[in-house]
Amino acid sequence: MRAVVITGAPGVGKTRLGHQLVTRYSVPAAAMDCDPIVHPWNGGEEVYDLMAATVRAALPVYREWGARVVIVTGVVLVGRVYERFQKVFEELGAHPVHYGLRADADALAARIEKDAGGRHFIEGRLAERHLDAEVPEVPGVRMVDTTRLTLIEATDAVAALERAELGPDWLGAPG
Repeated sequence: MRAVVITGAPGVGKTRLGHQLVTRYSVPAAAMDCDPIVHPWNGGEEVYDLMAATVRAALPVYREWGARVVIVTGVVLVGRVYERFQKVFEELGAHPVHYGLRADADALAARIEKDAGGRHFIEGRLAERHLDAEVPEVPGVRMVDTTRLTLIEATDAVAALERAELGPDWLGAPG
């Protein structure tokens, strides 16, 4: 099983990209978002453990269903939940690959402001934009700058990287 981890700061488009990307695979694939909504915005060890437990519980179910690819989206950063996820992937025999989505501060703010949610939700996400700077620290991460890309263009970029590595038997032709 391939675990495609899409990480980045809140508002960069991880979840939406994951949902678009899952439709591009020619093999059974699933997408799951591991970012819990926590208010007030506080990551913390308990939240990181919850995120890892979610992946640990879901992967065997997806494997039984026949998934060959599971797209996991969330703020997966070193010193936070990254190490926990790596342990789960190793224990469950999943092969992770990490894509880091980035966007400049103005693009992140504009995307967050467009999202539905109360003012506290938007303000909490805006306060976490600094996490964008940590994305390149993820070991082996493949970076995609989404600042000037539409959702479809960003999905095309990740799908092209996946197709180049896995071949057409895993991902069909673009679009």
